[in-house]
Amino acid sequence: MSDDLYMDAPEAAEALGISVPTLYSYVSRKGLRSFAVPGTRRRRYWRADILALLASFEPQGGEPPAPSTRITLLTATGTYYRGHDVVDLADRASVEDVAALLWQAPADQIFTNRLPHAPLMLPAMLAALQDAPTLDRAMSMLPLIERANPRAFDLSPAGFAASGADALRWLTALILGADAPSPAPVHRAIADTLGADLVFADLIRRALILIADHEFAATTHAVRAAASTGLTPYAAVLVGLVAATGQKAKIQRYEAVRRLVLEILGAADPAQPIISRFRAGEDLAGFETLPMHRGGDRRAQALLSACRAGLVHDPLFQRLETAVGVVTDLTSREPGVIVLLAFLGHRLGLAGNELALGTIGRAIGWIAHAQEAMAEPMIGRSARASYDGPLPTGALERGSGGGI
Repeated sequence: MSDDLYMDAPEAAEALGISVPTLYSYVSRKGLRSFAVPGTRRRRYWRADILALLASFEPQGGEPPAPSTRITLLTATGTYYRGHDVVDLADRASVEDVAALLWQAPADQIFTNRLPHAPLMLPAMLAALQDAPTLDRAMSMLPLIERANPRAFDLSPAGFAASGADALRWLTALILGADAPSPAPVHRAIADTLGADLVFADLIRRALILIADHEFAATTHAVRAAASTGLTPYAAVLVGLVAATGQKAKIQRYEAVRRLVLEILGAADPAQPIISRFRAGEDLAGFETLPMHRGGDRRAQALLSACRAGLVHDPLFQRLETAVGVVTDLTSREPGVIVLLAFLGHRLGLAGNELALGTIGRAIGWIAHAQEAMAEPMIGRSARASYDGPLPTGALERGSGGGI
């Protein structure tokens, strides 16, 4: 076949106006076909696919519809934070190391023993909000904590990263119901607050790293849009929390996953909730096959393997294993990472807030995206939208000389 049918990676990336790493992600995200070059590690891309994708950009002025990022790369075979395999990071790195990697700052300079201030009204506010849902309490307190820490308004790269560590520590405390942040490593602070042993402390560490970022999720889009105006890390986390509570965010069925996991762990027969849903033709929330992960989600596989190694004698985990086996037997699907987060949340005693680890971990990514978005030019007030609604009658009369 003629080489005119193909483009190499640099040529294809240049034609699309994107980076080579983004081109790699387009193979799974946008269906680009690629072919190995015999005897090399290089790949070629079908020219017709590149031209068709380029044509699809034209209504947006020739620009790709999604913003670029240097933070996270999603591929069909794995997730990478700034070029590092997230599964490898979960095996060996601390949460602080990964946050520092995403925020591009030395971990020992931003995660110090110096703790952020608490607002004077903190005790009264915590007492008033003691019966409020966890996220509502966090969203109410973060603006007050931000104001009590003037350093938060230093939006330089170093200042932003340092305040990011403060915001992460405070968010962790608020979600766990503590009245002050801890200088301990984040995973140990969580484990100590919840009375968890070393096995669960390590699972917490892995979970926080694996869930920290997933490229442009809906909440991340919201954080980036708001952060382009110049937000502190506290405010960036607040935007992420607000976006996560939106009704359309529930399309991701976090609540449905939580309910299914709780049914599995509480049923006389852990297989029954799965079988009942399967017979009724209902979705098995959290066990969906994601288009991005053709071979299964390696994040979930890594966390499941760690649970199997550490919780081999845990009765609740054995119940989950039974249900996972039934799902795999019926559908060949594997649990998504959210299923395992919900299990860990329940096992750690986070009743009603089983997905708390996901919220804390995702805040790391929100802060990274806020930092990146602030470095981009803000959309000015002069930016115009493409209006496709009804025209005002008066304007039609002036423009055409007649009415409708």
